[in-house]
Amino acid sequence: MAEPSVVPRIDHFIMVEDLEPIVYIISTITVIVLLYSLYEAYKRWTYGGQKIQYGPLSLRLKNLVKYALFQWKVVRDRFPGLMHLLIFGGMLWLLIATTLRAIDDHLVTILTGNVWIVYKLLSNIAGIMVIAGGIIAIIRRALKLTPNLPQDPVYYVVHILFITIVTTGFFLDGLVAAYPESTRHAIESASFDPVGYLIYSWAQSLSPDQIESYYRVLWLFHLIIAQLTLALIPFTNLWHIAASTLNVALARPEPPAEAIKPVLDIDERIEKEEPIGVVRLKDTSWKQRMDYDACTSCMRCVNACPAANSGKILRPRDVIVGMRDLMYSGAWDSRVWKEEEDEETPEEVKRLQLDPEAIWSCVTCGACVTECPVLIHHVDTILDIRRGMMSSASESVPEDALNVLYSMQQTGNPFGYNPAEREEWVQSLAEKYGDDVVADPEIEYDYIYWIGCVASYDQRLRPIAENVIKLLKQAGYKVGVLLEEGCCGEPARRMGEETLFVEMIKMNLEILSQYKFKKLLVHCPHGYHVFKNEYKKYLDYIRNDEEAKQYADVLENLEVEHHSIVLARLVKEGKIKPSKQLSYAVTFHDPCYLGRWNNHYEEPRLVLRSIPGLRIREMPRNRDRSFCCGGGGGQMFYEIKRGERISRIRAAEAADTLKQEEDGKPRIVAVACPYCNTMFRGEAEDFGFEVKDIAELLAESVGSEEKQEG
Repeated sequence: MAEPSVVPRIDHFIMVEDLEPIVYIISTITVIVLLYSLYEAYKRWTYGGQKIQYGPLSLRLKNLVKYALFQWKVVRDRFPGLMHLLIFGGMLWLLIATTLRAIDDHLVTILTGNVWIVYKLLSNIAGIMVIAGGIIAIIRRALKLTPNLPQDPVYYVVHILFITIVTTGFFLDGLVAAYPESTRHAIESASFDPVGYLIYSWAQSLSPDQIESYYRVLWLFHLIIAQLTLALIPFTNLWHIAASTLNVALARPEPPAEAIKPVLDIDERIEKEEPIGVVRLKDTSWKQRMDYDACTSCMRCVNACPAANSGKILRPRDVIVGMRDLMYSGAWDSRVWKEEEDEETPEEVKRLQLDPEAIWSCVTCGACVTECPVLIHHVDTILDIRRGMMSSASESVPEDALNVLYSMQQTGNPFGYNPAEREEWVQSLAEKYGDDVVADPEIEYDYIYWIGCVASYDQRLRPIAENVIKLLKQAGYKVGVLLEEGCCGEPARRMGEETLFVEMIKMNLEILSQYKFKKLLVHCPHGYHVFKNEYKKYLDYIRNDEEAKQYADVLENLEVEHHSIVLARLVKEGKIKPSKQLSYAVTFHDPCYLGRWNNHYEEPRLVLRSIPGLRIREMPRNRDRSFCCGGGGGQMFYEIKRGERISRIRAAEAADTLKQEEDGKPRIVAVACPYCNTMFRGEAEDFGFEVKDIAELLAESVGSEEKQEG
């Protein structure tokens, strides 16, 4: 091809100079639609006088860059992540390209010479990305390559619109290049404008009048389709472009583990007989409402949800979208869940209310929160609705859950066992490990060991706690076990009984205040989570409570560790030295409240790797993508009897992982949580494995009599 005789640049509005005013008219209408939609969204989020909390600008910018621009969580799933990245990246550049054209036309000429060549090349790449991503998206949805994707026609229409916009844009560029009066005539190149060059080559056979006629019609069509797509953003799934970007930017500043908000005015609410949590839609927070608007229906939460996978009716996306539908309907004074006998709620609202069984099916494992690419906190809403059910004495609360709470109030444990049984066992520990193992207010301890209800009352699990005591004492640490230890309150919080939870915070702080210790060692990840994260949310409440304010210092200075963390550190420091070979095939199950909620994945594995002879196999779903045992969310103590047991699904996965080993060798599912231990023990016989805590395995390798060197 001959060298161009002119410097390449863009000819703005060539062949359509008389149609230029249409651009500004339609664009103005589109902008008005978008701005009005944002205004309506702002009114929804701040309904009832709520104020959006913007927080530190640095955090907001960081979230935007990480989650919106670089799609940090979108690309966790490679196939849909690549698809979305193609569409997002392509459309982002085309938006930038359109902005550059406006600058070039109205302010200063920048798209000329080599800049124009780079501009054209990037626009070609971006356009191809959008077309490829759109085709993949259509095929993926039509063939259901990703499970549970909605099949609403609007999802297909959106991708067809994108493909149409890009395709017509390519044709317009090719026609301009072939137009004799264009400064780009005869300078198109397959090297920097491959798609445009193909169209340019075809258009050269047309007469100037034909080119102009085709161009004008296609230009008007392209303009209308592009502006229509923009105007449709608030009315299609494209709304997530605005809502999810804002949701990411204004995400809760604390980690997900700390994001379940406390009810600091709980006493005033009780006095005024006001509900705690969410009963009516207006009880939701501005952040929860923004969550509802931000959902993209990518279904990652559903596909990761143990309840959904086991055949229960909970689908986290449906909870969020259901709340959004209620919000869009303006049903601010309506209850958000269905009740059997309800004559007051209009029929159109009843169709939108949530099914209570879905709310009570949640095991609060956090898989939905971890997977969500736009940082929606599904568990925050679900637990708030449970609070609402409890505080309003809803008939939808499962009877088994109420029985558990009654047992906690009467006996101090969710099983309803006689506390004297536990006291007798704790007293027996003195015979094995010395009198000082029963916590004495006069002695200063390295650790007060909070064993928890499950390990304390289940005789099969008590030896695990004893192994922890033995290992710590062998390492030279002074450990005390509380004779009067009660429930940490975690089941009450998960079931939404916030009043009982707060009372247990006060009670347990009072108990701890009587002893001198450096750290609180918690056996159960659920207890570890509430002591570490959720108790401290009530620090200001404790400070202002006349009866409990004397315990505020205890709470403020409380250092909490899980037994896996302590054991891992002692192994790493050489204070515990496993030596006996254990010829076991082992797979480790990540507890949700140790892993996903508190980000401790490596400590239990470090313990296992330190034990000679273990053949460690990872399950396909591990670490932050671990699959719940089914005991969380209170379902250790009550069960929604629908579908398959969640524990059975996970047990099957563990058994399949361990089948890789030779027959006759012991197969072990290693755990670091008494809930998980209990749930897996219920399935172990059917699947041919044993269940052992990491402390059991470590103690077995260390030996019971050997004194460890400090």
